[in-house]
Amino acid sequence: MARPKKSSPAENQEISALEKAVKAATPEKLPIDEMPLTSLREYRLYNEEARKLNKQLKILRYPIKQCPVELHPKQRIKFGRNDQPSNPLPVHLSNHLIHFEQTLIPGQIYDLPECVISHLQERGTPVWKWFDNPDGSKETRVWNKEPRFQISTVYQD
Repeated sequence: MARPKKSSPAENQEISALEKAVKAATPEKLPIDEMPLTSLREYRLYNEEARKLNKQLKILRYPIKQCPVELHPKQRIKFGRNDQPSNPLPVHLSNHLIHFEQTLIPGQIYDLPECVISHLQERGTPVWKWFDNPDGSKETRVWNKEPRFQISTVYQD
């Protein structure tokens, strides 16, 4: 069995300096009732801790909290529809991240959270349609792989 290396005092100082830097960079852990909820990261940390404590307690004592729309990172987009260019689109997205409900009018510019934009992009393809088979039966198949929505980023100076 190999003997562990003896470290010099200089190496010990480097290790202790490294440990001090790690302790300074790592935030102290607050109790869940005192956690501030002022950013998206703090909501994520709160929800992780709430899930862990609820699992340990085997009851739902700490509810999962959705981050307000104002705290989410946003992107400015111009919204359009390919399938029905003049009809507004009601968008409802409620999950563990966000609760968003708004009607989008084609041709308008919006500041939308990035998770809502990705939801719209996933929801936009493909388009399905009923097809008549030669034997008289009907089935649905992919009719068009073009996206239903036009989402283009608007850049500003």
